[in-house]
Amino acid sequence: MISICTDLERGIKFFLVWYGKKVPAMTVFTNIRELLRVHSDEPRLMAAQLRAMIQQVPFFYLIICVNMAALSWTFYGTAPDYMTLWIPGVAIVLCTLRSAMWLRRSSNVVLPTEPRKLTLSLNVLTGLATTMAVILISWATALMDYGTVAQQTHVAYFIVVTLIAALLTTIQFPVAAIAAMLISGTVFVIKFSFGASHSLIVMAINSVPVMAICVVLSWKYFRTLRELLASGAELARANSELKTLYADLEYHRDNLAMEVQKRTLELEEALQAERKLNAMQNEFVSMVSHEFRTPLTVIDGMARRIQRRGEDMTASEIHDRMGRIRSSVSRLSGLVERTLDASRLASGKIQFNAETYNPSELIEEVIIRHKDIGEEFTFNLDTSQLATAMTGDPRLMDHILANLISNAIKYGRQDPVIDVTGFTEDNVTSFVVRDHGVGIPKDELKRVTERFFRASTSAGIQGTGIGLNFVSELVEMHGGSMHIDSELGAWTEVTLKIPVETLGVQPAELPKPDMAAQTEIA
Repeated sequence: MISICTDLERGIKFFLVWYGKKVPAMTVFTNIRELLRVHSDEPRLMAAQLRAMIQQVPFFYLIICVNMAALSWTFYGTAPDYMTLWIPGVAIVLCTLRSAMWLRRSSNVVLPTEPRKLTLSLNVLTGLATTMAVILISWATALMDYGTVAQQTHVAYFIVVTLIAALLTTIQFPVAAIAAMLISGTVFVIKFSFGASHSLIVMAINSVPVMAICVVLSWKYFRTLRELLASGAELARANSELKTLYADLEYHRDNLAMEVQKRTLELEEALQAERKLNAMQNEFVSMVSHEFRTPLTVIDGMARRIQRRGEDMTASEIHDRMGRIRSSVSRLSGLVERTLDASRLASGKIQFNAETYNPSELIEEVIIRHKDIGEEFTFNLDTSQLATAMTGDPRLMDHILANLISNAIKYGRQDPVIDVTGFTEDNVTSFVVRDHGVGIPKDELKRVTERFFRASTSAGIQGTGIGLNFVSELVEMHGGSMHIDSELGAWTEVTLKIPVETLGVQPAELPKPDMAAQTEIA
């Protein structure tokens, strides 16, 4: 017996050394920790293991039932009835019922998703398979005492089949196969070594490398499964990144199309605005040319007449002609000054020089200047409630009031009456200039402060279309506001609201106005 055990030990050592040389990376010996793991820590792999286990357990029960029935039949009559009828009968019934239950619910079973529950399910199934293998092999080993050599050979066959079935059933879990092999196989070998024939001892020894090879194969399958799942996860990750990149590409593509459309619309709007501005500038140039041509024609005509008939003209006639020439020159100076003022204002070169002035005196000076060009007009002036002193830029206020009164004269000749009112309330001074002329259409009131715009009722009346635009800009520089109201064919009223004290909203510069040149402001 000692010789047999020694031979067994030598055989096992020889197999281990030989297999270690043939498979240097064999995990059974070099990576024993990985081999003994019940399951992976990855939830996806754990779910795959559990799903495979659920599908394989019914077949394990089926193999056990068939082999238990055959082994019980072999020992029937030689072994006690409880070992050949009752124990296997109960086991077969339970295995059959359990197998049917597994097969019935394996197709629609819902696997847990939490790692803790997955681990618990795997451990339960692994323990169940291991326990079944140990119990069955113990039962088969107990039958050997009642059988002949042939019957004992059948027992050995049953044990080997049970071990292999348990291993294949738990192929996802090498620890279950190892546990079943160590417990049942050890009992199997010891039993045969001390109480069996030579042939059974050889069979026991032969089963050890067979089971070891099965364990190695199961581990390799387990490793392949892990690599496959890892590759699938990597592929899914790459696919997700690709989808994200594709979504980003679509987003940028759509945004690019929208951006191009937006820029195109902006360019079209800018082009339309530029065309409109060019048209307004052309109209302005035409109006300015006409405005310049008229006084120049007057000057040229008066000069020619004096040149031809100067010797025959009286002093009064010459004085009258010279007055007209001076008036035309003053008009030209006003046109030039207005154009330069608009240019200075647009370029930010007009400065706000704050000082204290008397608003009543300023209004009276402006009206006196304009009586020369509006001799037929009656000015109704009311400044009784006006503050005696204001802080602002009197030169710019002179431009503002001169423009308003000049417009009232130009567009109010059908009823030559101009009402000028000034009053101060709550530190705000209001200037109201009202004429009784052609008026402005309601739909054009909001545009009268646009540069170069002229109302439709101004046809045939000299002007450049920059006066009210200039006024609105100067009023804003004073921190004030301007409101225009009108009734077509009846009157037009302009109301200014200027703070009593203002230091200017923005820097600007305007040279002191030439009072003679401001006799007519568009």
